[in-house]
Amino acid sequence: MIIDAHTHIFPDDQAETVLRNTAKMFNVPTYGKATAADLIKQMDENGINFAVIHMVAPIPSAVTDTNSWLINLKQDRFIKSGTLHPHYKKITDEIKRLAEHNIRIVKFQPDVQAFTPDEKSLTYPIYEKLCRYGITVMFHVGGEPLPSPDNRSRPDMIRNIANDFPELTIIAAHLGGLNMWEQVYDELAGLRNVYMETSLSYTFITPELGRKIIQKHGHEKIFFGTDYPFAPIAGSLAIASKTSFLSSRQRSDILGNNAYDFFLKSAVGNK
Repeated sequence: MIIDAHTHIFPDDQAETVLRNTAKMFNVPTYGKATAADLIKQMDENGINFAVIHMVAPIPSAVTDTNSWLINLKQDRFIKSGTLHPHYKKITDEIKRLAEHNIRIVKFQPDVQAFTPDEKSLTYPIYEKLCRYGITVMFHVGGEPLPSPDNRSRPDMIRNIANDFPELTIIAAHLGGLNMWEQVYDELAGLRNVYMETSLSYTFITPELGRKIIQKHGHEKIFFGTDYPFAPIAGSLAIASKTSFLSSRQRSDILGNNAYDFFLKSAVGNK
């Protein structure tokens, strides 16, 4: 069982443009077409059973259409993660709509959506509603791709949210914070209601720091992820499959068992 907990796809008629613009915005390479068909093809080539599809609405007006496309996406191997924007006016209705369609995860990308996740007056009422509906929240955390004073989502911010909302289940992307892993170890590792996924960490983090974070946090709360199409599925999987400081059982848990229990056996799971 292998599950990729962090992927992105777009409608076929928009994928090429969105992919090109996103790659230019963050000055990153791409490794696929960002379509449902291409992701399934790469999943088949690499033995991946399921993938979590994360949507991000860069502006409030994109929320409804983005989620509608996701709701109507028919693919049993995709686990759907919807989108919200803090400035969207009908956010309660949209949370309810996602829940009614058994979408139990939402993704925030604070750098793209231009907000800070622990801005209490703006975001805390949203987290209260997500708790009420039992919806998990995943945050992009870390540099884009390198840390800078302008980064809007840092490990200490996610710690604040986790402490203020102990009933909120949080997934911190990029092993808790892309290229901010010393802060992850100090601020996030070990928090009860925080999970992490591993995308984009493989070629940047030192093995020793990766070992320390996973040991402190608990390997059972770590998911394998790639961030397709902004990282190679094959390369990410190859490194994750050979992590020397993990036992074979721990590697298997991170590659798929943990995500299967979380996304598919629990109420969070959906098709």
